[in-house]
Amino acid sequence: MMNMNPGKVAFWIAGSLVAVILSGCDSVETPASGNDGRKRLNATTSYAEFGEYVVHVNAMNSDGLTPEIATSYGITRSEDVGLINLVVLKKSDEPGMDQPVKTAVSLSAANLTGQSKSVELREIQDGISIYQIGVVTVENRETVNFDFDIRPMGSDRVLLVRFSHEFYTR
Repeated sequence: MMNMNPGKVAFWIAGSLVAVILSGCDSVETPASGNDGRKRLNATTSYAEFGEYVVHVNAMNSDGLTPEIATSYGITRSEDVGLINLVVLKKSDEPGMDQPVKTAVSLSAANLTGQSKSVELREIQDGISIYQIGVVTVENRETVNFDFDIRPMGSDRVLLVRFSHEFYTR
């Protein structure tokens, strides 16, 4: 992680620390799958294992970013803007040494009333870290379901994940 911008390091740590901690943890159960075959994730269970891959997702309001980090990524800091972060790791035989992988990701999002939410993901590669981030406009106490179709590079497998998050703006 040499020559990395301290703001980028902080953003990666905030978005991916859970990924690193949980990648070596055997005590957390894999979440249930829905009728559509998607693994269901939320703020409490924010990661799922798919064979040799581990998927981590988290969300927050963008006003939680420091001004420096928000500016460096071109993100508006606001309680009405949600930030979604996706990290995919390939498991390693060595605990805690899982490796980030590039992915092809499609994402659709909707609130509980079925209203589509526009979210455009972009890949960020910072040193060895690789993650996808996107922003979405949200209302107070709005729950958004993010449906990810993830294909790790070099794999024919598609990992199906639904991440649900309730945003608070006040």
